[in-house]
Amino acid sequence: MQFEWPTAEQMMYRVIRLRRLIVLAVAIPVLVMLGVALFDPAALSPERATLASLCVAMLVVGHVVLFPNVTLETIALSLSVTALVVVMPLVKIVAGWAPAAHQSAALVILVCLAVAAMGVLMALLQIAFNLLAYTGPALRLRLKTRLELPCSPTVARRQCALTAQTRRGRVLTGSADENGFFDVAVASAHAADPTNPAQPLIVKVDAKVLHTSDARHDVMIVLPDGSVTVTSQSFVPAANGCRIEVTDMPGDFTAGMHAMFWLTDQQADNLTEMTDIILGQDARANGLAHNVSLLSVAGTLLSPRHPQAKRAK
Repeated sequence: MQFEWPTAEQMMYRVIRLRRLIVLAVAIPVLVMLGVALFDPAALSPERATLASLCVAMLVVGHVVLFPNVTLETIALSLSVTALVVVMPLVKIVAGWAPAAHQSAALVILVCLAVAAMGVLMALLQIAFNLLAYTGPALRLRLKTRLELPCSPTVARRQCALTAQTRRGRVLTGSADENGFFDVAVASAHAADPTNPAQPLIVKVDAKVLHTSDARHDVMIVLPDGSVTVTSQSFVPAANGCRIEVTDMPGDFTAGMHAMFWLTDQQADNLTEMTDIILGQDARANGLAHNVSLLSVAGTLLSPRHPQAKRAK
């Protein structure tokens, strides 16, 4: 899926929804740089450390707003920028070794090399974080969230409950078999096929309704690898409409996946995707946004592809 500029409403939503990720990605460089300024003011003065911290915070927020679905890249960007700021005094010292007439040119060259090294470090960190996040034993923990809507529980249940033979947003379900299982197809944005970036990625799972009533709906989801996830939704009347409570028990989440799920507030984002349809609002959910990353954009700019005649429209 190609890059899309966010609207003002989407920008505000992404900052609020990804607040935990922003706090983590900003806290790490701020603590490091202020620590360096405290113990070695000659290398990094408190004034420059404060200014650098503000710049890093703005960079992180901008990255989250423009690229909301690359959590690990945001953390890698934060760490690599921190490393760049910390080594800048050393770059200036090394540039001073050059003859006086060439020190300015040497400084520019070394700064460019340091920025390039930061990009390489960012890519390596993202690879390492991916390995850490998706490896390890499955950790069974309950994930809970709630959301209040200005509608009746009946309307909320009709939109949010996963049942057979329904079409809800990007989710399409088939008919139930004799055992109660039905197919579920979920369309998600991706950039895995550069020849056809507009084609969505279709993820298929099997589901079965374990219990359903006016106030509660429990579903078992069987993933392609055989792991089982159980989702329970309750719809409780509230003063201004109804309150939806969702409890998930994923069967294949590692500790790293749980951390990413929490950092991105993914459960609330899924609810937002469904409830925006109920309220008739413009789509805000990050799950509907593009999966383009900063590194992929940089790769496109540094190594552009020549247009092909067969792809011309």
